[in-house]
Amino acid sequence: MTGGLVPAGVFCLAAGAALGCLFLLCKALRLALGLGPWATALVDVLFCLVCGAVSFLCALAVDQGRLRLFQAVFQGLGAWAAIAGLDPLAAGAARAAKGFFRRGRAVLREGKAFGLGHSPAGAGQGSKNRKKFREKPEKAKKKT
Repeated sequence: MTGGLVPAGVFCLAAGAALGCLFLLCKALRLALGLGPWATALVDVLFCLVCGAVSFLCALAVDQGRLRLFQAVFQGLGAWAAIAGLDPLAAGAARAAKGFFRRGRAVLREGKAFGLGHSPAGAGQGSKNRKKFREKPEKAKKKT
């Protein structure tokens, strides 16, 4: 980009805002799906790799691969603005998606999703049967 400081700054702000939105998307998916610690770590590593690649490509576009301080500052400022502005919306969307997934799983468990309208015999009693096997059998009392 040989146009000057203003177009390069706007480009870096936009790249940072895109990274901030990607961060919020990763956060919303983690909250909606209830990912465990290993999956969360994997998502974090993938996010860091994407951030590095975007910063490198931004540096290539702005100054032939040399990362300038204003690029890093503007990207950080863009990411902060996106996260600060859209975080409540992302948290609400994650809660709504979590409820949607929960209701969808319940419908699939009941068998109503495929027009069956009823559960197979004994389908809802699985936990009761498992509980019987976990309990210790009562000792036989002596008859006197």
